[in-house]
Amino acid sequence: MSDPIDQAQLNQLNQVQRTPKDYSVVSLKVCDECENEIPLERQRYGAITLCIECKNKQEQQAKRYF
Repeated sequence: MSDPIDQAQLNQLNQVQRTPKDYSVVSLKVCDECENEIPLERQRYGAITLCIECKNKQEQQAKRYF
C-alpha cells in the first residue's frame, strides 16, 4: 500500500514525463467534433483541433475516468 508521499512522487514523475505540446503546429480553423469555427484567438495557441465547448466536454469526460 502506498502512502501519500509515494503517490505525490509518482504524480511528479508523471508530470515530468509528459511530452510538451508542440505549439509550432498550425491550428485548425474548424472544430473536428462539431464543425463549428474555432475563434482566431484560440487558433493562435497552435495545435488546436477542438472548439472551446468540445474541449470542455472532452475534459469533463476525462475526469470521470480518474
